[in-house]
Amino acid sequence: MTNNAHEQINLITNQGKIKYLDISNRDLTGNDADLKEFTSLTSLNSYNNKFESLEWLATLPNKDQLKKINFFGNQIKELDLAWLLTNFPNLEYLNCENNPLSAKNLDNLTSEQFSKLVQGIKEKKIKINSYKGTILMDLLEYAQKLIAKGDNNQSQNAQ
Repeated sequence: MTNNAHEQINLITNQGKIKYLDISNRDLTGNDADLKEFTSLTSLNSYNNKFESLEWLATLPNKDQLKKINFFGNQIKELDLAWLLTNFPNLEYLNCENNPLSAKNLDNLTSEQFSKLVQGIKEKKIKINSYKGTILMDLLEYAQKLIAKGDNNQSQNAQ
């Protein structure tokens, strides 16, 4: 059996009818998996693999249908939350815990996306704790920058 995600996913039949895809615990690697035939997908479970990125999810055709993503215990190094929330606007659940995560392109987050992110973390629907990465510190530093920017705007408005 191969560990290449692209080859494993190509073996799946009736891709257009699948709403819940579970490719967990298969030691899958590669960022070239193609999901273009999964037109009904609402939930993707891929915990305990070796994926290093989520960018291959861009091949999914009906991105607005995807509500749940679970990539617990992979090797994802960077997470572009703005890209994820923009491309998957109806995402309700994200689990990227136990990955060496750092945040990428936080300045691209809209205030609505940042609020959705904070709310999701509070409600434990967005899980991004990192065991070796810096994602939570990245988010805190970004929040600190926003607060400083807000303080500067208030100071300028007061003058």
